[in-house]
Amino acid sequence: MPPAPPRILVVDDEEAILYVFERYLSIAGYRVSVAGNGRDAVRIGEAGPIDLLITDFRMPGMNGIEVIHALRGLQPELPALVISGNPIEAGTMPPGVRFLSKPVSMSDLLDIIPSLIRQPV
Repeated sequence: MPPAPPRILVVDDEEAILYVFERYLSIAGYRVSVAGNGRDAVRIGEAGPIDLLITDFRMPGMNGIEVIHALRGLQPELPALVISGNPIEAGTMPPGVRFLSKPVSMSDLLDIIPSLIRQPV
């Protein structure tokens, strides 16, 4: 039986962005979960392992870095990608976190994802 496709969690407070990411990533063969805020993202992480976190930086409640720290409390090696329209505001990324500036090209995103997801040995 082939392994299940990688599970990606996308966190953004804009519904339109969640919709576009979910559509593109699903069509590309990934299992996708979406969350509109950090609290919901943590609940999803508590429900089961995630292979990659893609998060916006600026969101009400928890920002993207806080979401990463909360989910890494559950999965210390969780790879993450932060997307923001303001790289200066986002600042220095934690170890193992990549950064992309908005707007994001879906083809660029799909090219980057395989290098972020840790494949089982």
